[in-house]
Amino acid sequence: MRRIAALAAALLIASLPAACGTTEPQQTAWPGGLTAYVDQTRLQRNTGEAFVRLVNDTGSSIEVSHLEVSSDRFRARWTGSESVDPEMDFDFDMPRGKCGEGGDADLTITWRETGKEEWRTSTGTAEDRYGNIDRLLDRDCAERTLSEAADITVGEPRTEGSGKQSVFVLPVTFTPTETHPEVTFDGWEGTVLFQLASETPTWPRATPHPMTGDPVTLELRVLPARCDPHALADDKVGSLFRVHVGGPDVPDGASYFLLLDKEQKRALYDFLPGYCGWE
Repeated sequence: MRRIAALAAALLIASLPAACGTTEPQQTAWPGGLTAYVDQTRLQRNTGEAFVRLVNDTGSSIEVSHLEVSSDRFRARWTGSESVDPEMDFDFDMPRGKCGEGGDADLTITWRETGKEEWRTSTGTAEDRYGNIDRLLDRDCAERTLSEAADITVGEPRTEGSGKQSVFVLPVTFTPTETHPEVTFDGWEGTVLFQLASETPTWPRATPHPMTGDPVTLELRVLPARCDPHALADDKVGSLFRVHVGGPDVPDGASYFLLLDKEQKRALYDFLPGYCGWE
């Protein structure tokens, strides 16, 4: 009996690799009729998320269990179980991107036709059709490049003058690290709620300032772009001043948002009532 039991156990163990092998995804061509996009919603710009959208015109429902999106600028993945019938968005955390060009990415999915057991793996292209991923990656590139070239410190805000003659002033100090002297600060850009005063280095008219030499303090001088209270009540991006950056690997016009803390933002918005005469 022991010999029979041992033989049965050996046969069972020998059969396991073959059985498991049938579950390995089979490499196949990208399914005809399946389209992929990589994108980011406006709300996701505040969370650091993005998504891949699969649009299924294959003629049958499919199920996806794994998704990997990658380029020479970023790499991310999603794992779970979702049906694509006729379309589905797959959210993922967007890593900090690298400098480069374009937002299109390679997309590898593990999938099967709904109701069938055989899993497949296919690779295609996820198109950045609206350029949102490209802009996000350019923003990461600009921030990474300037932060490596200089230590940037935002100082104490102040208000000069009163009423319609007042101006909000935010000093920003650039202390070059001397590791990237070819990198330049190319000026700030206003927002939907605030415009820049004429003395402010404003992109694209400002003369690029190289990140070399002694520390320099430049002033972000701000005036309201509008004074209707509804604009303030509905505002979500009024404090997002763009910092434009130049450099050998930085795309033309690339910028990122100047980081302001809560106190600096509060001072900025508190400036509005006095200037606009709401007090």
